[in-house]
Amino acid sequence: MHPKILSLFLVLFSLNIAYAESDTHIETEIKNAIENEDIVGLSWSTVSKGHVEVGSAGYANISKLEHMKPAQKMHVGSVTKSVLAMGVLHLIFEGRLSLDSNIEVLLSGLNFNNVWHHRSPIKVQNLLDHTAGLDNIRMWQLLSTKPLPNTPLEEAFESSRQNLLKIRTEPGTQYSYSNMGYTLLAMVIEAVTNQRYEEFLDDNLLDPLEMYDSSFEFISQQGQFADPLLAMGYHENNVTQIAVPSYLRPAGQFTTTAPDMAKFMNFLLNEGKVNGQNFVKPEHMRMLTNPFNTKAHIAGLNIGHGLAFANRDRHNVLGMCHPGTTFGFRAYICLFPDEKKGFFYAANTDNETADYEKFNELFINKLSVVSASIAETTGKEVGLSKLEGIYLPSPNNMAEFEFIDMLFNFIWLEQLNEHLVMKSLQGADRRLIQVGDRLFRDVNRTQASHVFYWDSESRLFLSDGLKTFKQVSVITLVLYWVSLIFGLIGLFYIFLVGLIRVIKRDKVSFVRIKWGFINLLLFSLPIYL
Repeated sequence: MHPKILSLFLVLFSLNIAYAESDTHIETEIKNAIENEDIVGLSWSTVSKGHVEVGSAGYANISKLEHMKPAQKMHVGSVTKSVLAMGVLHLIFEGRLSLDSNIEVLLSGLNFNNVWHHRSPIKVQNLLDHTAGLDNIRMWQLLSTKPLPNTPLEEAFESSRQNLLKIRTEPGTQYSYSNMGYTLLAMVIEAVTNQRYEEFLDDNLLDPLEMYDSSFEFISQQGQFADPLLAMGYHENNVTQIAVPSYLRPAGQFTTTAPDMAKFMNFLLNEGKVNGQNFVKPEHMRMLTNPFNTKAHIAGLNIGHGLAFANRDRHNVLGMCHPGTTFGFRAYICLFPDEKKGFFYAANTDNETADYEKFNELFINKLSVVSASIAETTGKEVGLSKLEGIYLPSPNNMAEFEFIDMLFNFIWLEQLNEHLVMKSLQGADRRLIQVGDRLFRDVNRTQASHVFYWDSESRLFLSDGLKTFKQVSVITLVLYWVSLIFGLIGLFYIFLVGLIRVIKRDKVSFVRIKWGFINLLLFSLPIYL
């Protein structure tokens, strides 16, 4: 055998042995977890001070009895954003953009509705850290079957939809997650480079990082864009899900492998350097996970989102993390820069009932991440009684569902001895301990997790860095519910009157409410079925 081929074979063989024998204990735990959580398959990679381990469990395709491989190609949903963000920061490193570049000027063809544009225009930084004040996503953008893999990005922002780019909060002041925002970032890349963003990022980000098995291009399990190495996606009960194009593809379209994501993690843990040279400005690497000058941050809360990640306080450790969800897949990346450790995993199952948090805990334990010190109390100047009351989302995540969120996603705070108890209709009670003037810590966290602040109009807000609520009177909430009740009464009246007129065959009177009655009848069919 040729000496070079022999040596290459031995290297690959030794790597495969290392991966296979990396940690049989974690493999057993993951196999048990995916079985218990009804997840078809999982691939993962861990990094610890430069040492990489990869693994897999379950199936890539059940119908073909194809086992999941460590190098299986997977979709990762919103983990895409963290990778795309590094491409934008590289453009800034090259001097082709800046964090302060004005988006409303760069994308002047779009209909932005920013009442604060004179003092607070939308900047590149606002899109990166989700502080632009944009809505998250519209249902037609998410579920439409019209987009193709190469549909121009501007078609996601039809000029006829006047309120689509309405800015809901002053740019830079408040976090509000936005898939639209990252689509705008991709449009900025195209405006600056005169290339499709997929091509630019593949050539200028993934290639330098040697992520050769990854791509921002559309890749599917079948058809013209099929890749046999891509795992099949699944929902509950092993229902298959083929990849579909999306209007907002820059926010969640990325195909990668566990080994490639290990390279990405090492790049991040190596201070954003490639071959010893800076690829991203050092000052921007320090901003990847920390919030910057939002109202919650100014009030003292250090938990939030930076230029590419959110800092996350779970399982007694602090990490810079990003989750991902897309049709048929879930993914997660989390790094611990001080210890030069990190993990990534992707599951080819989007199961709404599964507890994916179990995998985070497994990998944290596997990496032996050092526990964070619990934040000490520094002062208690604000009386708890002033903070009690009802709080509504401000803003809610999706403008289309604002009314529903006001009805069902409000919270209320009650004082219990020296604590505050946060209650909601959507989850278990949470106990908050005061650790500062306006800072509170969830008893299941190590750091301050919530902060209260007042705006210039003396309105009280509560933020956890990623969600914000505004205190309102009981009357405000009651009015929402009264509106719902009267609306339901009106719908019931139309349905009842229509039914009576159908039975009586009163065609003349029925014509007046025909379409309303038919819509109600069709709307009720899914409930019956």
